[in-house]
Amino acid sequence: MADEVVDLRPEIEEKCKPQCSKVIAEYEACKERIKSDTTGEAHCTGQYLDLFACIDKCAMPKVFSTLK
Repeated sequence: MADEVVDLRPEIEEKCKPQCSKVIAEYEACKERIKSDTTGEAHCTGQYLDLFACIDKCAMPKVFSTLK
C-alpha cells in the first residue's frame, strides 16, 4: 500500500534521549537503588515521569510537524 502510515515517534524519541541524559541517569540510579527494597514500597515514579516529560518536550514538536 502506498498510503501505509509509518509511526515516526519511536525513532524521534530515541534521537531525543541524548538531550535527556541527566534525567535518564537519575532514573537508572533510582532503579538500582530500589532493587534492595524489601518492603515493596519504593518506586521511581517521579523519575519515570521526569524522563518521559523530557523526551516528550523534545520529541512532540518534531512528531507534530510530520503530521498531515
